[in-house]
Amino acid sequence: MTIGSEIARYRKEKGMTQEALAQTLGVTNQAVSKWESDQNFPDVTLLPRIADLFEISLDTLFGREFRTAQAPSGAELSAAAEQVPMVVDGLPWRDDRTLRVVIYKGHTLLKNTPDLRDITFRYEGEALNISSQISVSCGEVHGNVDAGTAVNCENVMGHVDAGTNVNCGNVEGNVDAGTDVKCGTVMGSVDAGCSVECHQVGGDVDAGTDVKCGDVTGDVDAGADVRCGDVTGDVDAGGNVECGIVHGDVDAGGKVVIRNK
Repeated sequence: MTIGSEIARYRKEKGMTQEALAQTLGVTNQAVSKWESDQNFPDVTLLPRIADLFEISLDTLFGREFRTAQAPSGAELSAAAEQVPMVVDGLPWRDDRTLRVVIYKGHTLLKNTPDLRDITFRYEGEALNISSQISVSCGEVHGNVDAGTAVNCENVMGHVDAGTNVNCGNVEGNVDAGTDVKCGTVMGSVDAGCSVECHQVGGDVDAGTDVKCGDVTGDVDAGADVRCGDVTGDVDAGGNVECGIVHGDVDAGGKVVIRNK
């Protein structure tokens, strides 16, 4: 039992789609999908809203049920600790070595405000997972990176989710950015609000403006120009298209040049 499975369970009990839940909470469909597949964790500020929406307590959301008739045995507590996220010292997550960064102004938790735009969390050394309200600058990450604004890292072995731009080495998962993406090889898909510039992409590429990549093992959808190597799927561009071999269809608002290798 995980918080992701609990969210999926209570969402379905309410008869809500992932899209409906995302709209209610003001997040993307991808964010809800990542929660339910345990690829990511909801922002701590959303937890009370999620519990209220499902009309359950935070303890229930985290799979915690207190016994009043009989205290659990030591063995039962040990088994539960292996399976269920525990609330320790008021924090609704395990001691899982994830770096979680939040900022308060007085007693107010800051989120998506101008106060956070010029603040960066800089971390030296390897990290397992990083979840931050502000920009993240770090070395290698062995898990996922979730940042309220920009991400500047070396290689990331999980997914990257950023409110603004992403500048990384290789990424073994997906990249979801509010603005530009500049990376090495991305094993998953890339979704960017603005431009995408990568060495290779193992999934689809969806960009608000230009796409400049090596080979793409999926579809490419760009609001402006596309310059790629070979594309396994379709290419849909608002501007010009210049690619290697395209195995699918090409739909462009400008000139199309296919370079046969």
